Amino acid sequence: MGPDQLRQIFSDVAARAVRDGLLPDGAQAGPPAGPLFRPVDARSAGVVADWVSPVAQRWAPLLGLEPRRLARVLAQGLTEQGPIGAVEVTPAGLLAITLTDLSRAEVIDTVLADDGYGLGADAAVSAAQLPTSTGDDAPLQQGDPLRFVQEAHARLCRVVRNAQALGVSARAVGPRDSLTHVSERRLQVALADLPQRLATGEGNRAQQVRALTDLAELCDANRHAVRPMLADADVEPVHGVRLALAQAAARVLRNGLARLGAAAPERM
Repeated sequence: MGPDQLRQIFSDVAARAVRDGLLPDGAQAGPPAGPLFRPVDARSAGVVADWVSPVAQRWAPLLGLEPRRLARVLAQGLTEQGPIGAVEVTPAGLLAITLTDLSRAEVIDTVLADDGYGLGADAAVSAAQLPTSTGDDAPLQQGDPLRFVQEAHARLCRVVRNAQALGVSARAVGPRDSLTHVSERRLQVALADLPQRLATGEGNRAQQVRALTDLAELCDANRHAVRPMLADADVEPVHGVRLALAQAAARVLRNGLARLGAAAPERM
């Protein structure tokens, strides 16, 4: 469940609210285009929002409504949608949206089914042209911010290799809703968000590099907190799901590096 799917849900909710007489006819066309954001200071426990939307703030003046009133109407409709777990309305009219665990985890299958995820439609390199990364790939020099992304990618590849050596295999189907650790949740949302961030920063290399380093930091945070497999543990279904998440994250980092013209070493 990514930004595009959430925008469609907003449009569906608005259309239904118009039919129910909760919003004026002008809302039938749907909300104005605009990005969704991940929370800057995400909670570490309780109801942890995955996305924050300022749609009510942008849209309310066009409809002649007060932002918080519009946000409440949208929140009511959102909570009736299957992929949405909870919605909070802030005093300023922002919508803090929490996905269900299953809908949040959809990004794993989306990434693993698309070898070019995150490359961008106009990327100079296609998924078919991506080289197979090895230890011979030249890492960037210390001080280059993309080197940290390369290191995070190599660490993920090591996690994947170690888990596979212990008998874990990525599950095509499995208990996706078991990925409930806060670090896992943040990583999944960041994977869904990266194409939007890279597209928004098209032509601004510094902004795109920042998007990748932010994702790399979340990959490292998750790797320390929840690993696909430990040597002294029995293999369980959740380990395969965690392995799938690690593989998805590695692919997104690889493609992000390729988009910016950098190699993605599997060993460093």
